[in-house]
Amino acid sequence: MVSREPSAVCQLLLLLILKDSLGSSAGTHTLRYDLMALSQEGSGQAQFLALGYLDDELFLRYDGDNRRAEPLGLRMKRYMGAEPWARETEDLQEKEQQLRRMLAELMGQKGQDRGLHSLQATLGCELQGTNTGGFWRLGYDGQDFLTFDLETLRWKETETSEKLPEAFLETYGPTVDQVKNFLNNGCPARLWGYLNSLKDHLEDTGPLPIVTRRNYPVGRITLTCQAFNLYPPITTLIWLRDGKPVQQRTFGPGTILPNGDGTYQTWVSMWILPGEEPWFSCHMQHGSHSTTVSAVFGHQAKNTDGTTNTAATLAVSVLPAILVMLTWT
Repeated sequence: MVSREPSAVCQLLLLLILKDSLGSSAGTHTLRYDLMALSQEGSGQAQFLALGYLDDELFLRYDGDNRRAEPLGLRMKRYMGAEPWARETEDLQEKEQQLRRMLAELMGQKGQDRGLHSLQATLGCELQGTNTGGFWRLGYDGQDFLTFDLETLRWKETETSEKLPEAFLETYGPTVDQVKNFLNNGCPARLWGYLNSLKDHLEDTGPLPIVTRRNYPVGRITLTCQAFNLYPPITTLIWLRDGKPVQQRTFGPGTILPNGDGTYQTWVSMWILPGEEPWFSCHMQHGSHSTTVSAVFGHQAKNTDGTTNTAATLAVSVLPAILVMLTWT
């Protein structure tokens, strides 16, 4: 089967182009695939399942029944065309056959023709700027036994694993060239492609902070600033008093949380006394995008380019801030 992954030269050009388009907010990103072939006693065909993770968030599923890569999550279904899933399907069909053959051979060598046994593969890559790194590990019955070393371009056995014949991987598994090409070229190019495609579609619906409030009978007011549709999951969200950051009387999750559709959210709250609203505003910095929203309802959000955005003021709600947590599940 002819590989459709880009050559090393094309990969380098792609890295440089996409690094410039993604900018400094690219950060560290990962693409990982978890594959498993599971034998079934009395059945001549092992079960197979593959899951794909983009930045540790599940985005793809493939099984041995449908034999088709399917997108998971609203973001991937909405913004990706058919070509990526056709490429993923072709690649996973090939890896499925490899894992099935390897599992059958391992069980035969170990004299384990009966019972449940599994062969797992974890493979993928990480990008940090233009630096890339890859990994490919194999495990049998839940125990690692082979790891590919990109420096020596050789498979290394774990200390506890049984030594396999040298021709085992050459006969039943992926070749060194296949592994090296996937880890150095195919996987990073695929990851950059996903990131760049998602970035293009999110620019028109970029993150926007929304201020809500809750009044308490004792005369205290809680202001909550929420930021949704974050990607990548890196942002700064702070309360300002007369334009200066406020640390006292603020609280929030202290982290960025998944929305469930591949984007992220966070929030920060603070309590004030009635009448203090004109002093406060919420400021969000997300990559090169910066927005400030006044705590006085009806005022417009101001962007760094001097334009205003009324969308923030249209979503004002008097519901308690804790209800935001319902969107995480």
